[in-house]
Amino acid sequence: MERLTYDDDLFLRMECVLGVPVVNQIVWRFDRAVAPDALRSMWRMLAAGPIDRSVRRARVPGARDSWTAARRAADPVVIGSPIARGAVERWIEDEAAVTLDPIGGPAWRLSASSVDDGGTVVSLVGSHVVGDGGALTSAAAAALAGHAVPDDFARVGLDDGSASATAISRADLSDGLGRFGAALSGAARALGRTALEVIRARTTASAAPSTVVPDGSGADRPRVIVAPAEGAWTPSTVVVDCLSSEWSAAAASKGGSSNSLLVAVVLGILTGSGRVSTEDRVRVALPVSTRTAGDRRANATSGVSIHVDPGAGYLDDLGEIRAASKQAFRNQADHSVTTTFELLKPLMQLLPDAIVAKLAASGSAPLCLCSNLGARGVALRAIGGVDATAVAMRSITQNTDVALLRRTGGGVSAWWNESGERATLCVTGLDPDSFPSKEHLRGLVEAEFDRWGLTPEFW
Repeated sequence: MERLTYDDDLFLRMECVLGVPVVNQIVWRFDRAVAPDALRSMWRMLAAGPIDRSVRRARVPGARDSWTAARRAADPVVIGSPIARGAVERWIEDEAAVTLDPIGGPAWRLSASSVDDGGTVVSLVGSHVVGDGGALTSAAAAALAGHAVPDDFARVGLDDGSASATAISRADLSDGLGRFGAALSGAARALGRTALEVIRARTTASAAPSTVVPDGSGADRPRVIVAPAEGAWTPSTVVVDCLSSEWSAAAASKGGSSNSLLVAVVLGILTGSGRVSTEDRVRVALPVSTRTAGDRRANATSGVSIHVDPGAGYLDDLGEIRAASKQAFRNQADHSVTTTFELLKPLMQLLPDAIVAKLAASGSAPLCLCSNLGARGVALRAIGGVDATAVAMRSITQNTDVALLRRTGGGVSAWWNESGERATLCVTGLDPDSFPSKEHLRGLVEAEFDRWGLTPEFW
């Protein structure tokens, strides 16, 4: 019996407890028609792959939920009516808003529509519970290559429903007892480590003056209310392409990499919105995939953070961002160090839904998140022998409202990838007051592309 990891459980709780599902989406844009048979073949491979699964909630306190075969098959590939080129963005947003069900199924959806200028747009949406962005792209790439199971996302341990209720209860009881032990052990180690850190911090504080460095959160800055006071609110998203060669040249011209330029562009958008100023020290979140060959995990993403100092010096030299990112990635890859957070994961997964709901009231979203998916779009580019003009990838939180977005304090989240000669950037403005409309966000993106000598092609 395959159990959910802490990260799988996190996204399940967001949906079941907090009512804000998170989904991942891949979108293909073609200038030519894609054969329906090719899409149906892709759907069949996905249906036989690892994202076609459901969650079985455990009934024994402390036991982890487990994976089962999908309780309800995904609908056959949905081929909609032709749409105008100007309606592509709206179509993409509508597909990202579809209801998925990681418990009752289906947890994913493949759809397509022809565009009236002769093109095609294709969308694959999957619940974050059944797979992170890396899992979804791996499943899609394998399906397009004619394989159901990717090399780095194994379809294993799925309960097919043949086990008796007694056997399941016994397995849950055994798992629950084991998790209680792991939670107590982890909490004890974390408590001991925290005590040492407090002692060291007090010793250091007594020997040196204390200084406070702003982190760009804007917590002390009065909020200018632009969006409505309450009600549903879908954060604005802009998707834009440019030539990969332009992106690489712009990064190299300032001593940076594709990743450091991504950070700089997103920081520029955040600063242009007024959410932070050039005098703020900004914390940047950088997701990192930990997926390996034969991986059994639905979610295998970690993350690191860097701080960009005040002054906007990165506009002339990307070297500091590049060096800080490399060091953070090296530290994350050092498996000899177990963080306090890792020690507490068994305890957090043990908490009942009611406590999770209360703890979530103080949760926050990243001020600046930059997800570099690299060249993953290359393996996804062709469907049925037709090359896509570009491939976009992103993550979306559904069912958001103004109050939630203001309380969690998010800023900008961005996802970047290459699919051959084109680089695609998806930018979402999570602050309803700093990014009140898609047009406003598009203007900020356009200004940043102009600053870096990039030629934007908006979707």
